[in-house]
Amino acid sequence: MDWIERLNRDVTGSVPLLFGAEIGQVEVLHWAYSAALPDNVPHRHTFFEICLVGRHGKGVFRVMDQEYPVAAGDLFIARPGVLHQIRNTVEPAMELSWISFAATPTAARTVPVLQPFVDSGNTLVIPEHIHALTPSWNIALRTVAENQQSTSVSVAALASALITGIIQACTAMPADNPTHAQSSLLTSAERLTRIAVRYIHDNLNRPISVAEVSAQVHISPRHLTRLMESFAGVAPATYIERARMDRAATLLTRSMMPIKEIADAVGYGTVHHFTRAFTRVQGKPPGVFRHEGGTPIRRNADTEPEGALV
Repeated sequence: MDWIERLNRDVTGSVPLLFGAEIGQVEVLHWAYSAALPDNVPHRHTFFEICLVGRHGKGVFRVMDQEYPVAAGDLFIARPGVLHQIRNTVEPAMELSWISFAATPTAARTVPVLQPFVDSGNTLVIPEHIHALTPSWNIALRTVAENQQSTSVSVAALASALITGIIQACTAMPADNPTHAQSSLLTSAERLTRIAVRYIHDNLNRPISVAEVSAQVHISPRHLTRLMESFAGVAPATYIERARMDRAATLLTRSMMPIKEIADAVGYGTVHHFTRAFTRVQGKPPGVFRHEGGTPIRRNADTEPEGALV
C-alpha cells in the first residue's frame, strides 16, 4: 500500500484540527499525487483544493481571468465554485500533491483561525520561503510510506497536523505579497455568489430551495441563477445537487454509515429519492458505488469538459 492509498484509507471524512486550545474540523474528501501533472482545462469544484508543487516543475495557476506563476515548493488554493486551471510552462511537468476538503461550517464559525480561511475571497499562491511546509510535508509522507506498521491513529495525527499547518500558512499570508489577491478586489456579484455558495454548503443536510438561497443574499432567484451561472458555471439547483453528491460519495467510500443515514446527511428525505439522484449523477447506485470503492476525484484533461464542475 503506497502513501496515497494509506492517507485515503485512514485520513478522509471528518478530521479534527488543533489550533492552540481550539479544535476545528474539516471534511477531507481526497488525497492525490501526480509525478508529472498534465495541463488541465478550466474547471470548478464544490470543495477546497490545496496543492503543493513538488521537487520540479513550473507553470501558471489561472483563476478566472488572472494568472499566477507557480514553481517548485509553492502552495496554492482553488476555492469552491471558482473557475481555475493549471498549466505547465516548462518540462518536465510539475510534480504535484493535493488535498481536497470541505470546511465544516459549525467549526468554522466557532474557531477564529478557520473563519478567515473559509470566508476569504483571496486567491493565494504562497511561496515556499513563506509557508515553510515542505519539510513537514515530506517527513509526514515519508513516515506514512516507510512505516507500514504505524497505526491509523498516528497517520491521522500526522495528516491533521499537516492540514492545520497549511490553513495557518494561508491565513497568515502577508497582504502585500504580489501573489495575494485582495478580497477587496471582488466585485459585488462575486461577493454575492460566494455568500450563496457558503450558505449552500452550510445547509446540505436539509432541503434547500433556490428561493431560500436567493433570499439569504437579498436578490431574486432569477438574479441568483445568472450570478451562479456566470461565476460557478452552473445553475444554483445543479450546484446544490453536485455538492450533495460530492459529500455523499465521500461518506459512502470513507465511512460505514448506512445509506439511509447518508441520504439524511445530504438532505434527501428518502433513500429512494437519494438513490435516483445519486445514480443519475454518478452513473451507478450508491450501494454499487460503495462496493466498488468509488471513483477518485478527477483531474484529467481528457475527461473534464472545459469549465465543468467536477
